[in-house]
Amino acid sequence: MENKNNQWHPGFVAALQMELWENREDLEFTEEHNLSKKPLQIDLLVIKNNKNTVIRNGIGKIFRRYNIIEYKSPDDEMGVDVFYKVNAYACLYKSSADKENMYHVDDITITLLRHNYPRTLMEHLRAEGYAITKRESGIYEASGKTMFATQIIVSKELAEDEHIWLNSLRRDITKETYKKLLLTIGRLNGREREIYGEAVLEVVSGANNSSIEKWKEEAEMCATLERIMAPEIAERERLAREDGLEKGRVEGREKGRVEGRVEGREEGRILAYAELGVSIEDIARQFSHSIEEIERIIANNGGDE
Repeated sequence: MENKNNQWHPGFVAALQMELWENREDLEFTEEHNLSKKPLQIDLLVIKNNKNTVIRNGIGKIFRRYNIIEYKSPDDEMGVDVFYKVNAYACLYKSSADKENMYHVDDITITLLRHNYPRTLMEHLRAEGYAITKRESGIYEASGKTMFATQIIVSKELAEDEHIWLNSLRRDITKETYKKLLLTIGRLNGREREIYGEAVLEVVSGANNSSIEKWKEEAEMCATLERIMAPEIAERERLAREDGLEKGRVEGREKGRVEGRVEGREEGRILAYAELGVSIEDIARQFSHSIEEIERIIANNGGDE
């Protein structure tokens, strides 16, 4: 059953950072940036450390020095007033500088991002005389009457191969898109995967739990999961094997060493599956163990921490 109270914003922040990963050294990301002492927050503020840096990702091509981003989850509407609210945020941000005109109008951009096409908003902007230009699939620029450079991003329309992170933040993810996301996460190093990949995966899994649980039972998906988790599985196997060998040496029996190697390989795979979010029931079926045995293995290796 899908989580109707899914926390989309952490996944969105992680997804956008991965979209702009090539320029990670040039950008600062500040979540829920306070515009005043009272709660009035920008969803995400992205600052270029060097305003002349060129962002290669299509989402960031419009970026200047200070970039204000408003994100609406698949559960939220992006109505007409959202556009004016974010423009107000941009004005407040400009006026919040320590020095007069420190933040120039031409150095600020606005990005409105939603999964589905905001038809009512787009129709309103056109009726009010704004020019809407589709720069590329899923990315629309609003110009003419705007005070700040403005773009509207429809993540559902983004090219999947180029924007897998944002494209995956949806309640109707397909099996192929989910596999692409898993494979993309699998290419990250350990720290990147832990900080960004798992944040996106948690949101996607929560929003599409029923479908994903069914896919995990398929042999093809199990193979994909195991391939992605190969480095973690190998490390888990090594640690468990060393523990088993040590037990074997202490007991002084060759049997203990053999059992340590076998158990180490199996425990490593079980723990890797658990870390990826595979349910205990599915793991038990995969390894022909009881649920109690799987719970014991996970608990003995710090799974309850």
